[in-house]
Amino acid sequence: MRDELIESIEFRIHTEIAPQNPLKYLKEYSVEEYINTVISIVYLYTRPKKGFHNTSIYLTEVISAIGNSLRGEMGLRRNSALGAKTGAFILYSFEELGMLEIALGRGKRKHASYVIKVVNEDEIVKLWENLPVREIVKLPSEEPPEPWVSTRHPSGLTMIKTLSKEVLNKVKPKTHPILFECINRSQAVGWRINDFIYETHLWALRNKADAFADIWEQQNPEAKATKLREAQAIGSIANKFRGKTFHHLYYYDFRGRKYPASAYLHEQGSDLAKSLLLREDKKPVGKKGFFWLMVSIASNWAGDAGREDELKTDKIPLMDRYEWATDNEEILLSYADSPKVNQGWMKADKPWQFLAACHELRRFRDWQREMVQKRVLDYLEHDRRFEKEFDEYGYESSLEVFIDGSNNGCQHLSALTRDEVTAPHVNLVPLTVCGDLYKYVAAHIWDSLEETVATYTEEQKEECEIFIDTLVEMKKQINDAEPRSDQRKELIEDLRAFKSENRAVFELSPPVFWLRIKDDKQKRKIVKRNTMTLPYGGTAYGLGEQQISDAKKLGIEQLMYMENKWAAFMGRKVFEDCKTSLKKPMQLLSIFEKAGKKAETEGRFLGWTVPVTNFPVVQYYIQGKVKKIWVQYGPPMGGKKSTGYYENTLQLAISFLEDPVPSKRKQSQGAAPNAIHSLDAAHLLMTVHEADFPVTTVHDSFGCLLADMPKLFVLTRETFVELYEKDPLSSLMEDIGGDLEGLEFGDLDIRAILDSEYCFA
Repeated sequence: MRDELIESIEFRIHTEIAPQNPLKYLKEYSVEEYINTVISIVYLYTRPKKGFHNTSIYLTEVISAIGNSLRGEMGLRRNSALGAKTGAFILYSFEELGMLEIALGRGKRKHASYVIKVVNEDEIVKLWENLPVREIVKLPSEEPPEPWVSTRHPSGLTMIKTLSKEVLNKVKPKTHPILFECINRSQAVGWRINDFIYETHLWALRNKADAFADIWEQQNPEAKATKLREAQAIGSIANKFRGKTFHHLYYYDFRGRKYPASAYLHEQGSDLAKSLLLREDKKPVGKKGFFWLMVSIASNWAGDAGREDELKTDKIPLMDRYEWATDNEEILLSYADSPKVNQGWMKADKPWQFLAACHELRRFRDWQREMVQKRVLDYLEHDRRFEKEFDEYGYESSLEVFIDGSNNGCQHLSALTRDEVTAPHVNLVPLTVCGDLYKYVAAHIWDSLEETVATYTEEQKEECEIFIDTLVEMKKQINDAEPRSDQRKELIEDLRAFKSENRAVFELSPPVFWLRIKDDKQKRKIVKRNTMTLPYGGTAYGLGEQQISDAKKLGIEQLMYMENKWAAFMGRKVFEDCKTSLKKPMQLLSIFEKAGKKAETEGRFLGWTVPVTNFPVVQYYIQGKVKKIWVQYGPPMGGKKSTGYYENTLQLAISFLEDPVPSKRKQSQGAAPNAIHSLDAAHLLMTVHEADFPVTTVHDSFGCLLADMPKLFVLTRETFVELYEKDPLSSLMEDIGGDLEGLEFGDLDIRAILDSEYCFA
């Protein structure tokens, strides 16, 4: 198919591009020279984007990526219009050969937009899999990348993902040594593929095993196909590196968070991606490292621990996690011995990392048995005892395990405000049982709902209950009716009329609806995402949107027939109630937002220097001016329209980054989340800098070899205390012009975190 693709593009270049066509420059280059880049971009851009709920593949993004990348390779200046036209011209050959097609769909804001439909996934994958590793965009390298010595890497990547030349020119090895040291240390780490996990994942995909239940249970066919493509992409990349050592090139975002430049298969990827990775280097686990192997197994299981308090295995004390894994070792080993037969591992919260840890436990026990056998043989052969006893924990492991922050955003807010109220719920103080911020917020909200409904008369309560029952029943009837049938249309009209006729009761019904949720675990589920995103720019409206999108994903039957009005109510409720339950953190979030608004009013980009790391954060929020242009897609078809263009000429909205304008409202919206992200990034960098062993960082998560985890467990706490004993809030406020007047500070002793078992666990 590669040859056919080259032939198609070459033929069309000579037959479709006239002398006056702006794409005539393509005639100066051999398709053979750039086809690998094109294939790589098409493959990657038809994979899902991590964290995005919208699975659509937008035509403008793909053609712009193709055209701008090629023009960059050719040494041509940026021209967004020409880049889009170039990408569209080349992409059409993929459609001509039956690999994809374009259609009119919905854009990110529900406007009409052209999207790409993948028609022949297998051919696109086959094209990509046959590319030489060194020529594939966003793939790891078999050699360590050249170290960073300036903010511009020989690969063409910039060290900090920002368009601010001031920031890029400011950062140098002499002035910012910790930034260069940490990123270069990460690039020196070698990785290998876990063959056991690789083989098992292939079997699981072929047989639609429950280990990929998040794929098979998708109701939306497009979402299902997208998630499947993600898993297949991870496996395809892993296959290219089996039996090899590989490395990642890294960069920082504008807040100081470190990211791999590779796609999919890296330590910041999915559960499957992480489970496929082993470190190239090894260390004897030691007795303490073995303890952390068992703790990791329990943490990744995150299921029923068989306790009266019903806590899951990732929430119980570390020693209890160790004992749970020890008590269940026979079962854990059976998963590693026969993962295709003993499939209980698939019920784990992180099934692939759980299975990888179980397999490492099996390898450890096998090593111990072999060593005992060697001792016996040596004794029989020499008729004497060992001159030196072997270390029964001397097994050398290359498995990485992780400890995670506990609601890390709120941890930083609590530390900044010294909030002794929030601190226990985010585990900044010693506790016998793991704190649970979601449970705390949920209890607070349901108490508030009770107070609200207590103001209703008995008649009002009864009317609300009847209204809810009737509305839910009507929705069930609509769901049972044939799609697009007359009966369904009539039922929908009846529902509209019912809500309109009972508008007053409808307005009163939200708190009554939510009080029907009695189970504490379900309450916690409902507020979890809202609470988690509050420190990162969550708004009352945004939290309501989350409630709407999450309703059918939480597995709570009552929410299956929920009205959007009730969901929006809960989003607002969480936002407003947290002003009381998380009073000091919410006050600080408001102060950051006001500083951002002030910067917008003054027409400047908000910026600050992060304490300790000296990282220069600048909210350089700009966007290319969006212009509509006409783009020819394929050879001329039909007659020319009144526009002067052929029928298959598309009008597309393209972002011209060479013509930037400031992004609206970004300074205020970004201030709080970016400040928090910059502090968690500083904590990560400080920890990596202080460690005398490689540390893997994933935002609020820290990973290392089993043997190093005892040190890392202590170090994460020490560096957190070091950061906050330097009073970063005063420094931030001075830089951004924030006003702390009115902010209530608590009396939290920040050094208490040194004795907290759960803050990073």
